[in-house]
Amino acid sequence: MKISCMISNAEDVPAMFKPFALKMEEQGMPPIVINVFKCYFAKLLYGDQGKLTEREIEPVPPEAISHYDELENYIDDGLAALHKVAVIKLNGGLGTSMGLEKAKSLIKVKDGLTFLDIILSQINQLREKYKVMTPLVFMNSFKTHLDTMMRIEGFDNGDTGIPLAFLQHRYPKVLVDNYMPVTWPSNPELEWNPPGHGDIYTALVTSGLLRKLRERGFTYIFISNSDNLGAILDPRILGFMAQEKLPFVMEVAVRNQQDRKGGHLAKLAKNERFVLRETAQCPENDKEAFQDTSKHRYFNTNSLWLDLRAFEKVFVDHAMMPLDLILNPKHVDPRNPESPRCIQLETAMGSAISAFEDAAALEVPRSRFAPVKTTADLMVVASDCYVRTEDQAVQIAPDRRLPLPEIHLDDKFYQKIDDYEARFPDGAPSLLHATSFTIEGDVRFEKDVEVHSKARVANRKKRQAVVAQGTRLEGETVFD
Repeated sequence: MKISCMISNAEDVPAMFKPFALKMEEQGMPPIVINVFKCYFAKLLYGDQGKLTEREIEPVPPEAISHYDELENYIDDGLAALHKVAVIKLNGGLGTSMGLEKAKSLIKVKDGLTFLDIILSQINQLREKYKVMTPLVFMNSFKTHLDTMMRIEGFDNGDTGIPLAFLQHRYPKVLVDNYMPVTWPSNPELEWNPPGHGDIYTALVTSGLLRKLRERGFTYIFISNSDNLGAILDPRILGFMAQEKLPFVMEVAVRNQQDRKGGHLAKLAKNERFVLRETAQCPENDKEAFQDTSKHRYFNTNSLWLDLRAFEKVFVDHAMMPLDLILNPKHVDPRNPESPRCIQLETAMGSAISAFEDAAALEVPRSRFAPVKTTADLMVVASDCYVRTEDQAVQIAPDRRLPLPEIHLDDKFYQKIDDYEARFPDGAPSLLHATSFTIEGDVRFEKDVEVHSKARVANRKKRQAVVAQGTRLEGETVFD
């Protein structure tokens, strides 16, 4: 979507922003949040596309990246700093892409356990192993908060005084036609959008969590997605950060062909600082270079380590965390293509890497990256391609060779979690020796099914087909 400049001078901004300010004030939003939104809204008015061209960046050379397997000597430093770190899980996502209207972290993902179950086990294991009451905090959205807090009832952060959760904010949607706030009386919730996980920095301040952490002696936070069960607190990374006095550490991994359409790390040509370029920030004529994994080799796993002292200084200096604007064009009602077109103003947490002069990027093994965005991802993580370790991390099985299998599921029968689970009532098939697995049509799988090499199952009948218990799938299997 092409955004044109809507104003001729800065004096026009207050008048156009006033209805947004009033709308946010009516919802009781803190002045900081309103001012941050105003900053991004002004960029929109000036025609800021949020784009980052190839001319403005340079590829990241391998020598500019630190490597996880070289951090063994930092473990003792990390153990010494364990009492100064808190863990934050980004938990604002609904499982809408899988047909859910509740927190995605409530999905059963491994051995009958939900994401939340395993996250709590990870923290309990960490506390028991190191005898440190490490706080666990969830950043929830308004839509995930109640479900999450009900599920973790009975869990606490002991005598640390750190709350279990804080809420991210929300931004008003902007109409494409006139850049006014969306009004949708039949469902006022649709007038608002999540601001992206970049909101964590503002929410840390407005919630009072930053102040509480600092008052209670916490210096570092480790942030990761609740749907990435490979991301556990690792003393060697904490020690690396503490000993080298790094303000910000981003965990990155090497891109492969399956990652080519996702964002990548780069360096800004103007000052050599790291920068994160998301898919929405890539101009159309740079798509080929964007997807060139030999040129742009690293992607952000969205697991970050932050020194709260450095963060506080940057936030105060700028009166906000300076983040790149991301414009997300949508319909007001995503399920109704006839509803008005709007723009969602969003930011990404990782783009803060550009705000820190001495920020570091750390290449980590794929074992620390096990995201679940779709039922196809869920199948892989739930299968024997992944195991739960002694630390309760969900990591790639030692016997599994990379890359992981490519999974292609028929959206009509497998996109929604209820439909998926009904067709795999006994759990995911064995994928340990699979390279790809494709399902077309309505097929139910009994237990102990094994997929080997490249397999495709197609059902051309009008009624559901069944793959019997203990079947070994390889090559073509057609029901007609």
